Amino acid sequence: MLIILLRNKSILPRFGWILGLLRGSKKVRYFSIKDLCLASVLTLVAGFVLFDPVQAQSEQILNVEPDAVLTYEVNIFGTSDKNLSDTGLMELLSQSSRLKQLKDKPPTSLATLKRRVREDEGNFNKVLRSEGFYDNKITFDIVEDQNPIEVSFGIDPGPLFHISKFDIRFSSGGLIPDALKLSDLGIAFGMVARSEDIVSAQNQAMVILADHGYPDAKIADQETVVDFATQKMETTLILDEGPRFVMGNLQFEGLKTVEASYLLKLARWKAGVLYNAKIINELRRKYLHTGLFEAVHLKPREDNGDSGNKQVGTDVTPIILSFVERDHKSIGLGASFSTSEGAGTQLFWENRNIFGEGEKLRADLTVAEIRQQFKLGLVKPNYLRLDQSFYSDVNLRRENTEAYEEQSISTTAGLERKWRENWIVGAGLSFELSEIQDEDDTENFTFASLPLSARYDSTNDLLDPTKGFRFGTTATPYLGLSATSPDFLRAEINGSTYYSVLEGNKLVLAARGKVGMMAGDSARDIPATKRFYAGGGGSIRGYEHQTVGPLNSSDDPVGGRSVIEVGAEARIRVTEDIGLVPFIEGGNVYDSMVPNFSENFQWGAGLGLRYYTAIGPIRLDVAVPLNRRKEIDDAFQFYISIGQAF
Repeated sequence: MLIILLRNKSILPRFGWILGLLRGSKKVRYFSIKDLCLASVLTLVAGFVLFDPVQAQSEQILNVEPDAVLTYEVNIFGTSDKNLSDTGLMELLSQSSRLKQLKDKPPTSLATLKRRVREDEGNFNKVLRSEGFYDNKITFDIVEDQNPIEVSFGIDPGPLFHISKFDIRFSSGGLIPDALKLSDLGIAFGMVARSEDIVSAQNQAMVILADHGYPDAKIADQETVVDFATQKMETTLILDEGPRFVMGNLQFEGLKTVEASYLLKLARWKAGVLYNAKIINELRRKYLHTGLFEAVHLKPREDNGDSGNKQVGTDVTPIILSFVERDHKSIGLGASFSTSEGAGTQLFWENRNIFGEGEKLRADLTVAEIRQQFKLGLVKPNYLRLDQSFYSDVNLRRENTEAYEEQSISTTAGLERKWRENWIVGAGLSFELSEIQDEDDTENFTFASLPLSARYDSTNDLLDPTKGFRFGTTATPYLGLSATSPDFLRAEINGSTYYSVLEGNKLVLAARGKVGMMAGDSARDIPATKRFYAGGGGSIRGYEHQTVGPLNSSDDPVGGRSVIEVGAEARIRVTEDIGLVPFIEGGNVYDSMVPNFSENFQWGAGLGLRYYTAIGPIRLDVAVPLNRRKEIDDAFQFYISIGQAF
């Protein structure tokens, strides 16, 4: 009879413990008659429990089979005049509710449901106390005689408690550093006694101590007294500060190709100063910013006892950084296509640590319908001084457009220096030999030039910025080194700005502008390749490449001495991977030294599709000329490339 009852599924959950006891004893091999009688008595008692008429009636009312699940609804409401939604409590309570979290996994018994209710009661109490409501009252009601079962919670948060005292002391009885002020911990007398603020203050205390010689500090104890009569809280934070350290020599582990001497130069390290975790973290970020490392870790200190370098009240500890180097070589391939410029491919190879000090050697090859170019460039960072780079390149170029045909070779060398937080200024020296054929003739030119530049960039992304501002200006005086090469000055100013309107960058507004000016000889005397042009994918979309501006009798562009362009986009994220971009752009090119607006702007507008990838958005734009010149402009243009238009 015992075996038959235990095989019944409805009895196993309630009587299985007896079987467990019998199985759990390895010493029991045989059962006496007394044991069997006892088991029979227990079985009869269990039978009365299992077939409780009250429970059977309840199951009949609910129309739930023993193995069926129970459905329920949860209602949370306030029982006082305090609006839970206004205080943000309703959202926090809902997020902490296990009943709501497990609603898709309904319980198989009423007892399980009640356990969830009790768990929610405890969670709600924790939430309320964490928000400063210590004298709260929580009631609940379970309506069992309906389907789904209704579970209701009544919440009276009670009064808010406030901090009236917050003391900090060391367990050793030592003096607290002056830097460990309550204001630095985010604590003020009279503020709401939220547990999150208390925990934040504890964490901030550890950060401050680590910046003032105590990297091993920890929380020893916390004494908190809550006065329900006055709704006040008094807290005493007891800290175990540990030993005080000064920083010793800087040491490196894990280096393979990067020179340790280069890292020491970047560090500007000063041994013997008080241990400061902020200095170490900033140094780690500086090393990561070089792009040479996957990871930079601070190696835990080893307790070697008294090393003999002990100062008054302090120990000297070496700072050991462990590095994981990146692969310094890479190769890449890109492609683009537009109706005005045709197809093009771009291939590059680079080594970002060719001599062991972060020097970057890069080769770029462009093969397109209107342009073929090979460029080899070297950049040496932190040249002669920190935040200053030396750059040099050799550029072979052939370009064939409606305006000119060019074959040239040039070489450039110069310096760029970081200035303040977002500025980079530079100056260089360049030499160029070129053969240029335009509408008039084919001529050879030889120039020496001094390119000067300044760039500002506060944007958050190179290929897809959503906030910030970019500004750049260049001024290049050209000195002709042959009889056919004139002297002139070419200057250009451009800028763009980005503003995220909706949360999650669902809508980003972007705008740009460009102004170019040229001083010196007339436009026809200046080489065609140095003049300004407009129109095309990187300029005014909707028009063919370089066709906005002065044209000759064959409607071919001739360029000018000044240019102005404006543009705006609304970048709309439709899904995580897909975006739409309506845009409008306009501008013109002029013969005068500065734009004189003698000709109206040519305007183009269109719609773009963006597919967002890990390397940046893939761009497809279709644009039309709004004031189309019927004999010159096509009805539309489209462009495909990687990255935003600007």
